[in-house]
Amino acid sequence: MNVDDPKLTAYALDEVDEPERSAIARATADSSERQRFVAETQELARALRSQYRLELQRGLIAPGKLTAIQADGFWSKAGPLAIAALIAVLAVVGAVVFSSNDSRISLALRSNLPPQLAGGRAQPNQFAPVEAEDAARPSQNEKFEADAGPYAFTGERPFVSVISRPRSSVPLVVNSASYLDVRRSINAGLLPPRESVRIEGMINYFSYEYPQPAAGEPFSLNLDVVICPWEPTHRLVRIGLKGSQDIAVRADSRIEVEFNPRRVASYRLIGYDRQETETQNSHEENTGSHSMAAGFTLTALYEVVQLKRGRTTPDMQMPGAVGEASEPLLTAKLQLNTRGNGVSLGLIQRSVTDTGFNFAAAPGDLKFAAAVAEFGMILRDSEYKGNGSLQQVIEWAQQGKGADVNGYRADFIELVRKTRALKKS
Repeated sequence: MNVDDPKLTAYALDEVDEPERSAIARATADSSERQRFVAETQELARALRSQYRLELQRGLIAPGKLTAIQADGFWSKAGPLAIAALIAVLAVVGAVVFSSNDSRISLALRSNLPPQLAGGRAQPNQFAPVEAEDAARPSQNEKFEADAGPYAFTGERPFVSVISRPRSSVPLVVNSASYLDVRRSINAGLLPPRESVRIEGMINYFSYEYPQPAAGEPFSLNLDVVICPWEPTHRLVRIGLKGSQDIAVRADSRIEVEFNPRRVASYRLIGYDRQETETQNSHEENTGSHSMAAGFTLTALYEVVQLKRGRTTPDMQMPGAVGEASEPLLTAKLQLNTRGNGVSLGLIQRSVTDTGFNFAAAPGDLKFAAAVAEFGMILRDSEYKGNGSLQQVIEWAQQGKGADVNGYRADFIELVRKTRALKKS
């Protein structure tokens, strides 16, 4: 699939149904060129819609005119050439109308367009991930976004090109209440609303067995990589954290993850999806310190697309061939900030290499976490759910059930069975 394919435009504008959408999403994750095209198309669509609403509010366009722009079906039917023509039309309108009224309107439109269309050249680090991201708004507090960077998520977290953004991050504070909401809904005989399914919270509702920290370290940092069960051509990376003592940490403490561009093409942090109803106030509630009790654990999952052997990377002055197998896939660093001066308690760093470890031989805890993640993606009808099914979720969870002293994992398995019955009814 190339960038001239109308299906790619339709995908960028959310005009493709399953299973074709999932297939295009997987193909897009492996190509920085397709990622750029999708991101720029979405940004352009947002800019045009925003400009239309602004002109309508100011009375520059009569109500009812150009309303087709607001309809979602317009974009996939119009295609790239029609969209380009519309840009030209708006440019002429802007030159005639805005120059005599308010030049700031046309400047605002220009600033919202991709750099290539706005007359400037994009810088390497300005690449926008595939989808579900928008320019940061003044009312949003980026500091406490998970891996926010210069963007604020307004939907499902996409695959991100390592060429443009080799670093990611995971906050240490996770709200696990989502699992209780999902459980309550399913037990009442209803499938939960998509926005109530927070995968990172569901994963971290359960405890996991990680090694105790080394002497003198407040946390242990553990990394695993296996073949991704719902997309076998990808890798699933688990990052596990365990505390050894009671400690109060600031909400901006996090795990910094750096991917090796010689081994990884793109990656996706599973969960941590931004909801449309979230506001700055919801972030401000998390700006203080949080007490973490001894035995505290955190689990995060990344889905990783490996760099194919023999690929070229035109955006980088380096060979595209994959390096030695001993090269790390990624490196994770724990950035632990305490109250007061924000002093770090020391850097804990771990790396992991990809040995092609099969999911069937994975640790039970990892299988269970993967089952919860896939269950969440199925509930959200995620385009990244791959070929997983509720039956497979049950099987993975059973394999990872372990001793289950409190019965929480058995309850989860029963919850998946109830979901399967609801979907059949």
